[in-house]
Amino acid sequence: MAQSISNNHLEQFRAEAQRLMQQNRQQGSGRAQEADTPRDYSDNVTLGETSESAGLYRADMKTGSETQLDLLRSLVIKTFEEQGLATKLSMGEASVDIESLSPEQAQKLVAEDGYFGVEQTSERIFQSAVSIASGDPARLDAIMQGVEDGFAEAEKAFGGTLPDISYQTRDAAMEKLNDWAESHKSSA
Repeated sequence: MAQSISNNHLEQFRAEAQRLMQQNRQQGSGRAQEADTPRDYSDNVTLGETSESAGLYRADMKTGSETQLDLLRSLVIKTFEEQGLATKLSMGEASVDIESLSPEQAQKLVAEDGYFGVEQTSERIFQSAVSIASGDPARLDAIMQGVEDGFAEAEKAFGGTLPDISYQTRDAAMEKLNDWAESHKSSA
């Protein structure tokens, strides 16, 4: 999947996001000007508050009449559809559709014990890597390089950095691979 997301597609995604946000701002400012004409200007001073959360994303933040979550979701879905990717994520025997996924459901999925959480995802990576290596611990270096290469491709596809959970997952998968190789050394 990471290879199918080209820099051109990412740039198109970013441009579309900026265009939609600008459009929402313009629509919002037009309504604001109409609502408070004539304008009353005043200064507000707030003491004892910090702006730490100013740069944080919250699902309930609004951009015009649409929440940022809805805006982001529509952009992701549009990008997936343009690339011919499915908007349903498979989770073993179940699946979830990102078009209707709530923030609470997403949080459960990436929670410590969630299907896309560090433990379960690193276990799937580990099992897949061991299977590809035909269970041969002598291939550990190649396996680990493959995992690193996969994460490097994902970083490149997503602009050079991934969410922290991705790095935690990579580290957990590498630890499982090291433990697996160590267990084979001691039993040999």
